[in-house]
Amino acid sequence: MDPDLIDPHLVFARTASGEEAMLQRTRVVQRNIRMVLILVDGNATVTELCDKTGNAQITQNALLELESDGFIERRVEKDSVWRHARNAANGTKTATLEPASEFSTFGHKAESLPAESAFSRSQVTRIIPFPESRQSRPSLTPSTLTPSTLAPTTLTPAPTATASDYGTVFLPKAASESSTPLPADTPHRKPSLLERLKALARRSPAEELAKPKFRRRGGQRLDLTWPMGLLLGLLLFAAILALAVLLFPYTRYLPEVEAVLAQSTGRTAKVGAMRVSVYPRPGLLLDSVRFGDEADSDAMEIPALRLQPVIGTLLSPKVIFREAELSEISLSAETMASLSRMLQSAARPSATAGVLHVSVVNAELSFAGLRIAGMSGDLELSGERRLEAASLRSADGKLSVQLRPTTSGVAVQLEGLGWRPAQESPYVFDSLDLKGEISGPDFVINSVESRIFDGLVRGTTVLRGSERPTMAGEISFERINVTRFGEALGIGRQFEGEARGKLKFSASADSWSVMLPALQATGDFTIQRGSLGGIDLPEAVRRVSAAPLTLGGRTRFEELSGVISLTPGAWRFSRLVLNAGLMHSSGQIEVSRDLQLRGRMDVQMRGRADHTAMPILISGPLKSPLTQTAGH
Repeated sequence: MDPDLIDPHLVFARTASGEEAMLQRTRVVQRNIRMVLILVDGNATVTELCDKTGNAQITQNALLELESDGFIERRVEKDSVWRHARNAANGTKTATLEPASEFSTFGHKAESLPAESAFSRSQVTRIIPFPESRQSRPSLTPSTLTPSTLAPTTLTPAPTATASDYGTVFLPKAASESSTPLPADTPHRKPSLLERLKALARRSPAEELAKPKFRRRGGQRLDLTWPMGLLLGLLLFAAILALAVLLFPYTRYLPEVEAVLAQSTGRTAKVGAMRVSVYPRPGLLLDSVRFGDEADSDAMEIPALRLQPVIGTLLSPKVIFREAELSEISLSAETMASLSRMLQSAARPSATAGVLHVSVVNAELSFAGLRIAGMSGDLELSGERRLEAASLRSADGKLSVQLRPTTSGVAVQLEGLGWRPAQESPYVFDSLDLKGEISGPDFVINSVESRIFDGLVRGTTVLRGSERPTMAGEISFERINVTRFGEALGIGRQFEGEARGKLKFSASADSWSVMLPALQATGDFTIQRGSLGGIDLPEAVRRVSAAPLTLGGRTRFEELSGVISLTPGAWRFSRLVLNAGLMHSSGQIEVSRDLQLRGRMDVQMRGRADHTAMPILISGPLKSPLTQTAGH
């Protein structure tokens, strides 16, 4: 709306929002607009308001903005009867809007013309600044701020008007002559930093709402409090720091880092890349670190090495690292020996770098091709910073391994609870306790005790990691659940009972993955209170059939004993003796690798008049055996 087209006879009145703005200084913060809001009383016309301020242009713009924001509303939009009556009684006619006063602070002085004062047409207007404090002054409501209340001998400012709000007010010269003059340039002492902090701490919620607000386009306000400003500053600083860390040219310092590692460990060092790691823990991250020459048999490679230095030692002759984290390293007997020598070298007083703690993440235990992955833990160091042991655990915590360097190799102690050797392995060790020592290519397991298949297995084993891996040893077992053992072998729940026995075994293969099929073993066994599924020997004797029959059923027994012989081609059970009440049987059975049966059992029924043993031939697949009576 063009301010020049505003009706000079309009009368504005404050709305409820305008009344609240009178009490809350933050609602209307611009001084000239707030001054016009105070002068609006519901009776004065636009012309009278312009006379009071002394600047018509500023007053009209302020009225339009106050009306747009909903702080004032139009009460009389044209000359009414009471307005004409009042003008007639005063003998005056409506004056046109006059140009701004030459003493007004609004606009340029050169462009303004003197305007006749609304308080006295014969007196010259002068400018008097409001005092700094108004606490002891009597207050007037905005509706009483009229020329009649502002007498030449009495000057009472509006209750919410201060020098900081408006700076100046326009009063008649007579009033200024009877008032006590104030210095034109009163020095204003700026509060100290301590005073501002104390004032900030004492700030009430109402004063917090009274802070300046930034206005964005569209009329929405954006609050910027000091905590928000502090947070934004910290975020900006963190972003700048992150960019500096990411863009810093670390590569140019690789030769210096390699020289420090080589001097401290006594081995040549080569680093593929270097950067600063922030997450999950800060530190210097070295990628593809190799100690020793490629031709060395004991060369060690570390895919990722994270070093966390002690800040106070960065400028000292010897840099101390609080922690060295080795990631995805392959721990073998050779690696353990190399680590022991390097840590011993770094503990020398002449070394330029030392380490207080060494940890291992996602490591792999290795012996001649046998591997256990996903192990993490710590290297235990002595007071002289020498390697004493490596204590590692699996990610699920079901397996723990301790490796302790010895004069001839590495001592190994392994403990497992509910441990499965591989994710798809059918063998689950309820408990496992293994003790042994790795010396050169041999891994001698002095003792192993395991609870598996509801039973107990003990034994000793020697693993040799030569060009062709071999193994040999002996075990004893007791209380083995035959049903669970059969399920692990893949033959189902066909057999029942509780087994015990002893075995001596040996094997040799091209790799460890095919070692079990190449296993050879001999021993004896006894199964108590069990049954043979698919073979019904009493029914086979009763039928006396010369043709092979699938009888199904089950033969229950009190005890079954014999000698077992395992070869790469078949399992042979010989000298079998089966006792089942009145039935007594003996014989032998062979099970091929493709689970085909071939054997003979001589069955004797003690309750019959004829005590002659009846020969029963057994053949066919293991799942559904065929039985027939053999000829005499």
